[in-house]
Amino acid sequence: MSIRRSSSSDQPMMVQAIEKLTLLLQGKIPARFDNAAIDDPNDRKFAQSMNQLIAFMAEIHQFITPLAHGELSEMNVSAGNFLASPFKELHSRLCHLTWQTQQVADGDYGQRVDFMGEFSEAFNSMIVALERNERLLREKITELEQALSHINRLEGILPICAQCKRIRLKGGESKNPLSWVKIESYISTRTDAKFSHTICPDCMQALYPEFVD
Repeated sequence: MSIRRSSSSDQPMMVQAIEKLTLLLQGKIPARFDNAAIDDPNDRKFAQSMNQLIAFMAEIHQFITPLAHGELSEMNVSAGNFLASPFKELHSRLCHLTWQTQQVADGDYGQRVDFMGEFSEAFNSMIVALERNERLLREKITELEQALSHINRLEGILPICAQCKRIRLKGGESKNPLSWVKIESYISTRTDAKFSHTICPDCMQALYPEFVD
């Protein structure tokens, strides 16, 4: 391309193009060429291509800056901006990942990620750990509920015989022998506790002094 000067600037077209490309490489968005002020058809065609490149980069810049700060705002990119295709794909993946994370938070541990390498492995391992921990927690809650149920069945004031230690059943008549049960029977029918019998030292002394050393 021959170096010409546009009618709107004292700088040659190529010099202006280099300056604009330099700004693009620095992450800045330069001003576009004024095509109406360019006389040469080839220069005008070149300026149109440069303006399209600048417009594409401006769209990408407006989208990628919020994305770098974690903002998944709507991506307004023209259909012909193929330079933005990788960013559009990344945006779509991140939006889906956000949805998956919410599903996991709601208890759906079937979610898996397979497109982000080491992050995918870490994310999937986290889900497996969460599912395992929740299962263990539910098991522990069930155990505690069962223990609380046993406690509730034993709580309150129990009428117990001061001599034989039998317990009067709830609602039973005090003069009715059938209303009184052994303490072992009372506890066994209301809990998982089982009894084995032995004899304490005081009773051994009182009942079998001849066997006491």
